[in-house]
Amino acid sequence: TVADAVAELLDELPRAGTITFRRLTADLADRIEVIIRFLAVLELYKQGAVEIDQPERFGDIEVAWSAGEDFDSEAILIDTYEG
Repeated sequence: TVADAVAELLDELPRAGTITFRRLTADLADRIEVIIRFLAVLELYKQGAVEIDQPERFGDIEVAWSAGEDFDSEAILIDTYEG
């Protein structure tokens, strides 16, 4: 689920600092898993926990942890996606 993917990213991203989306999805085999991971990144962006940049057209998407130490990961509200 997107909630599970957000939880995984909340564990991984603060340690990684900045990482490409390609690296975040390198071990995922199914397309739906990549989509769920992308939705999780968007949720974290919406909550202000990460910054997203794509320096070059069609280039790698960079995901950078931007939340401070006072960031409350327990307070993240995740939209449910039906479909």
